[in-house]
Amino acid sequence: MESKDDDYWNDSANKSFNFDEDDVAVLEIASSNSNKRSLFGEDTTSETNYANTQSELPLHTIISNENLELILQEQSRNEMTIPKGISLEEEVKLLRKKIQEFNYAPSTESVVRKLILGKPCSLEMFRSMTEKEQLLDEAIASGSGNAILKVTLFLDQTLKKKLFYTLLQTRPEAVSHYVNYLSLRLKVTECTDLLVFLGRHHEASLLQFSIFVCSTSNLDIKRQRLKKIYSDYFSQPGANTFYAQLVANYMSLLDYQMGELHASVGTSKAVALQDKSVLETLNYVCGKYKWGDTSLQTNDNPFKLAEYHQVSQAQFEWIALNERAKQQAWLDFDHIFERKAWLNLKQKSFKINIPIDRTILRLHSLHAPDPVLNTFLAKVEDPQRRLALARRVQSKHSVVDALVLLKDRSELETYRNTLDSGTEERLYAENALKSLNNKWKSDAMKLIK
Repeated sequence: MESKDDDYWNDSANKSFNFDEDDVAVLEIASSNSNKRSLFGEDTTSETNYANTQSELPLHTIISNENLELILQEQSRNEMTIPKGISLEEEVKLLRKKIQEFNYAPSTESVVRKLILGKPCSLEMFRSMTEKEQLLDEAIASGSGNAILKVTLFLDQTLKKKLFYTLLQTRPEAVSHYVNYLSLRLKVTECTDLLVFLGRHHEASLLQFSIFVCSTSNLDIKRQRLKKIYSDYFSQPGANTFYAQLVANYMSLLDYQMGELHASVGTSKAVALQDKSVLETLNYVCGKYKWGDTSLQTNDNPFKLAEYHQVSQAQFEWIALNERAKQQAWLDFDHIFERKAWLNLKQKSFKINIPIDRTILRLHSLHAPDPVLNTFLAKVEDPQRRLALARRVQSKHSVVDALVLLKDRSELETYRNTLDSGTEERLYAENALKSLNNKWKSDAMKLIK
């Protein structure tokens, strides 16, 4: 006869607990009377109320359908155990089956399933190159990062480096997880060797290298890594010229930053410059450059620095404008926005590549004087747009100029009356109004004739 304990465990309303699992999940089981019960007993009132307040998320946003199916299959599968009370012959059969599992490679599906679920399993039975390749492909197909990394590390330990790298070169998913693993552990040599080998076969690994090589804040170490990878790969025949130029430019940038640190004997600005981007370095150079000196042909010249690192004209103008405006160096704007004419080198023209509206608003926020604002407002061709901008930045001269262009005499008279008597702005408005009246009289006389 079965005991009461056996009746309890055989009851379909209860679910057994597997002590071999690493992660324990609390599963709710629906009973016949529609009441829900947790694996560990009834929910308390507080737990029930808490569950009701949570917003329900679709299950597929938390776990993929494939991995969910694996978990459900594993929950319904009992691990092989040796029952009590069986005969010696049956026990020997079970033990023999267990030994065979250790001596022969199990199916790749079952092993990857255990890796996904976090269950302990041995990969040593996968001895041949074909078996190992199939195991890696199965892990990649599962989409589980943990499974991919565990199999990749197993292959790294059991294969010669050349075979291991050859296996990875057509499997970018495994490369990505393995490079991230090496990067977190600062294994510089291993990562560099891998990426140099793979770089000869596909260029995507070079992007992985760029992320890895910049993962340290030590400039000396970073320069050493760059120089090694450049000499081992980028300087060799057949290397991608685009990536080679990127690495060469970055090496030049680091050299300039460290050179500034040594030349300035560690000033605060030079220290803050270390390991900064090209645009931040350009901002630094704009601050120390003597504008108008075109003879300087090094990175200390912001124009040369921008040209070497392929900074766009709009980016250059925005950086230079902000840096010079913050220093109140308004006269330097002539060297930033004026260009020599092709036909007449003595003649200069104003040219700007950044949005004029944004430029004017930015200058106003940086407290640019009226003459500077008027210069940029004069480049707005649409009178209505110029008037709106002039009113917004409170540029009185430009408001008058826009109203003159619009030939709006009544509005100009109204605006003149708002200006204080005796001020330069009031006089400017009155002169503009007189000029406008004279022009209208001249036009009327022409019509009469």
